[in-house]
Amino acid sequence: MILRQIGILVWKDAVTDLRRKEHWLAMFFFAVLTLLLFHFALDAGQDPRYRITPRVVERLGGQGVPRAAELLASVQGRSFASSAAVLDALAGIPPAQLAPEQRVALLALAREDAVQEAAPGLIWVAFVLAGVLGLAKSFAQEREQGSLEGLLLTPVPRGVLYLGKMLGNALFLAVLLALLVPLAGLLLGVDLRGTAGPLALALLAGVIGFSALGTLLGGITAQVAGREVLLPLLLFPLLVPLLLVEVHLTQAILAGEPLAGQWPWLRLLAAFDGIFLVVSYLVFDSVMEG
Repeated sequence: MILRQIGILVWKDAVTDLRRKEHWLAMFFFAVLTLLLFHFALDAGQDPRYRITPRVVERLGGQGVPRAAELLASVQGRSFASSAAVLDALAGIPPAQLAPEQRVALLALAREDAVQEAAPGLIWVAFVLAGVLGLAKSFAQEREQGSLEGLLLTPVPRGVLYLGKMLGNALFLAVLLALLVPLAGLLLGVDLRGTAGPLALALLAGVIGFSALGTLLGGITAQVAGREVLLPLLLFPLLVPLLLVEVHLTQAILAGEPLAGQWPWLRLLAAFDGIFLVVSYLVFDSVMEG
């Protein structure tokens, strides 16, 4: 029965969101504009850096370098300010094992400009800003149409209302992020090949945490004057720990590091999601009654 009620609420929000095409376009173009602004701001003549990531080592091995992981073990995970610094670090490897043309190929693979280095953070900043806009408009529409008051008058438990609204928002935000990430990869020059599974898992966990907290705070500010300003003021400080974890995980995945090596960060992410969900579920009744 409870699952059916949650499904109906999610379906209601999904149908409503599909009808609000101007809402989708506003959020999407706002996120794209944010990415473009950061791209041009960070790409203003800054010198490139060189970072030897697991993905760089893997791709170099795919180009015919035998035992690439073993040869580059001493420099893997390190960043260098110039190509000369990279070549100096490789000086101890005999030319017979790593030919000059292979060293040039390594430089090309490891080259990373400021935009690519900051890409994980830029993706999440653009998503959070657009997501807050979406949450504010979602509750504004509920209030204007009187559907929020109608939902509160139904005999459905407040916790079920919260879960339905939270999952509806999460679905909406997940679609936005699924559109934004490939576009960000194209605009920022980030290679997304081979990252679909781990990246989707990390992004989905971040969406759930963001939606869990944002839905609660959206409900709190829905009937308050100045809600457009109050919602981000309340939401952003509480989201900082979650965003720090998500940016780290996104950066690690894009660098080719295995997700199995990120268990401490994954446990921290699961803890944040669990706390946001449980606390929001428990206090939603009192919040909406107030």
